[in-house]
Amino acid sequence: MKKFRGIFPALVTPFDENGKIHPGAVEKLIESCLEKGASGFYVGGSTGESYLLSVEERRFMLEQVMKAVDGRADVIANIGLFSTEQGVELAKHAESLGVSAVSSVPPFYFPFTLDEYVQYYNDLADSVDIPVIIYNIPAMSGITFQTEDIRRFFSNEKIIGMKHTSYDLFQLERVLGEYPEKSIFCGHDELFLSASVLGVEAGIGSTFNFMAEKFVRIQKLISENRWQEASVIQKEANAVIEALAKVGVFKGVKAALKLQGIDCGDCRRPFAPLEKEQEKFLQEVLEQNHCL
Repeated sequence: MKKFRGIFPALVTPFDENGKIHPGAVEKLIESCLEKGASGFYVGGSTGESYLLSVEERRFMLEQVMKAVDGRADVIANIGLFSTEQGVELAKHAESLGVSAVSSVPPFYFPFTLDEYVQYYNDLADSVDIPVIIYNIPAMSGITFQTEDIRRFFSNEKIIGMKHTSYDLFQLERVLGEYPEKSIFCGHDELFLSASVLGVEAGIGSTFNFMAEKFVRIQKLISENRWQEASVIQKEANAVIEALAKVGVFKGVKAALKLQGIDCGDCRRPFAPLEKEQEKFLQEVLEQNHCL
């Protein structure tokens, strides 16, 4: 069973001035993240505005990422949609491109039962010959999985891990202790150091798009038992994350990338562009915390 480790940017979806996916910006973003030490990429998640894209656009974005990565790093594709059939379609497409694994948020909006969620993930696992990773994000999906629920998912050996985008560190510790062989990703950048204390060895994060090097450095310092120095870097990252929360995380990440010379356009409507005062505020925080 492959175990993922390292820093995985949850990629934004770059748009051009006409609102179309911009292959050139995708390539530039991939190169920047690899230079900063990223181990892989997570494509089609919340940061990528996945539910504001058509199915065809999601396929196209993944194709452009795979082309740009060119086998130099792992790629995990989030293929979550509302129906099993659509998820399976995207999973098979992702497999055909050579991704390392597929991931999926649980289908939401309709009140599915736990048995139906278990069947959903088992159906995904049965549809492809690559691993499946659960995307646990209760704040966005509205679905909170209990630890015993996760045990049911993990009883399928093809479900090899979970993106834990939850503030429940108690649950995280319990899962890590019970399933040391699984790939458990910290999904909240602001908790990366805390999750690392519990034993997490991988992260998938929005801010990794523009400051992956901070988290790569945190992991290196941890490996050398230099926890206090790692804490200093996490505090810098958290100051940036706090600023992003004030202006809008996804919009702010794209604004930060533009300030670094990678123009990924604006987020799609109904997201509104940042105001000039917000851009100035964000730039000041980025400069103060060594991101520019």
